[in-house]
Amino acid sequence: MTELQQIASEISALFHSSSTVASEAETKSGINALIKNSLNKAAKASHDSNDQRQQTQLSVLKGMVDACLSDHMVQTTSIMFLGELVPMTDDGDVALGLATRKELLSYLLDKIQQRTSVYGDIIIKTRQAFANVLVDEKSWEEAANMLQEIRFDQSHKSVDTKIKFDVYIKTMELFLRANNLGQAAHTLNRATSLVLSIKDEELCRRYRYLQACILDRSQKYIEAANGYRNSFAHSVSGNAEEKNELLNKAIKCAVLASAGPQKIRILASLYRMTEAASCECFQLLEKMFLQRLITPFEVESSSQFLEKHQRQRTADDRSTLLEHAVREHNVFVLSSLYTNIRFENLGLMLGTNVEDAELICARMIAESRMKGHIDQIAGLITFEGAREVKEVSAAILLKSQASAQPPPMHLREQVAAKWDERIVNLCTAVEDAVDMLIERQPVYAKMLFRSMD
Repeated sequence: MTELQQIASEISALFHSSSTVASEAETKSGINALIKNSLNKAAKASHDSNDQRQQTQLSVLKGMVDACLSDHMVQTTSIMFLGELVPMTDDGDVALGLATRKELLSYLLDKIQQRTSVYGDIIIKTRQAFANVLVDEKSWEEAANMLQEIRFDQSHKSVDTKIKFDVYIKTMELFLRANNLGQAAHTLNRATSLVLSIKDEELCRRYRYLQACILDRSQKYIEAANGYRNSFAHSVSGNAEEKNELLNKAIKCAVLASAGPQKIRILASLYRMTEAASCECFQLLEKMFLQRLITPFEVESSSQFLEKHQRQRTADDRSTLLEHAVREHNVFVLSSLYTNIRFENLGLMLGTNVEDAELICARMIAESRMKGHIDQIAGLITFEGAREVKEVSAAILLKSQASAQPPPMHLREQVAAKWDERIVNLCTAVEDAVDMLIERQPVYAKMLFRSMD
C-alpha cells in the first residue's frame, strides 16, 4: 500500500467507524485529532532542524490533501475533512511556520479552485486563511486581492450577509494600508449595497470610518469631514482617544475643503463642539469659521499636524493642499470686505502671483462657490451679492419648495439676505402699526403727522 493510499484509508476509516453513531461535532473532533497526531509523529520522526521538521509536516499535510482529492475518496468525506484542515493551519497548537502555511494553502487552492461546483465553500475558507497568512507577512495588497477574489455565489449554502460585509471591510482596510485607493473605493461600493441590512454596530462603525478615510484620500474633504464627524457621533463613549482622533481628522478635512457655503456649514458644526478646542488644527478652524484672514506663518505652523497624504501638492503643482485651501478662504473673506479689487493687490494679499489669484477666483465663480465677474482687461474682479428685496424674497420662496433647491449662497449674500429680510419685516410691521393708529386714534394720528411736517 502506497503512502497516499494509507492516508486515504485512515481518513475513510475515521468516517466509516463514526458515521453511524457519532455526531458531526465528534466527527470533526476526530479529524482534528488525526491531523494533530499525524503532525506530531512527523515531528518526532524528524531529528533535524526546525526547517526540516516543517518540511516533513508539509509533506504529511500535502499527502492528506492528495488523499482527499483522490478518485477513491467520497466527496462528502473530502469536503468535511478539508473544511477542518484549512482552519487548523492557523491553529497555535499545530504551530506551523508561515512558509509552511503559505505553501500548503497555495497547494490546496491550485488543486480545487477550478472545481467550484464541489469545493466552493472550501475555496472561500482557503482564501480567507491564505489572506491571514499574507497579513502576517505584511503583504497588504496581496492579502486584499486574495479576499477580493472570493465569490460567495460559489458557496453551496446561503452565506450570511454579515460574513460578506466583514470580508469587504477587511478588504477595504488592506487596500488602504497598501495605498490602493481605487480598489478600496471599488470594495466600498460592494459594502455599501449591504450596509442597511447590517445590525452589528461595530461593523457599521468600521464601515463609516473606512468610508471617511477613502473620501479623505480622494480629496473629497467636505464628505470626509462629515464622515469622520458621524463616526465621532457613533463612537464608543468611553474611548476618549478614539473620539479625539476622529474629531481631529474631521477638523483637518474641514480645513482642507474648498471654500464655500458647504464648508461654512461643516466648520460651524465642528466649531460648536466643546471637544474641538483641544484639537491640533483648532486655530485654523476658528479663523476660518470667524472669517478671519490667515497668514503664511499660520499655514506653515499648522501643516505639521496634517496626515502624510494631506501634505501633498495640488494637481497643478502650484501650492500644497493647505496653502490652496487657505488662499481660497482668504479670497472668500476679502470678497466680504471689498466690492472689487485688482488681481495685483489680491495676489499680494494671498501671497501668490497675479495669474494664480485670477485662477483661484475664476474657479470659485465657475463652481458657484462665490458670485462675481472678472474684467481681464482691467485686471479686476467685482464681487456681487443678492441685495434687492425681490431677489431675497425669490430665494426664500425657492428654499421653501422641496422640489427646487436654490444654488448655494456666498456667506456675504447670506448675511445680506437675512438683513434684507429683517428690513422688509420691520417696514411691514411699521406700516401695520401706522394703519392701526389711524384707524383707532385718527385725531392723535393727525396731530402726530402735522408735528412731523
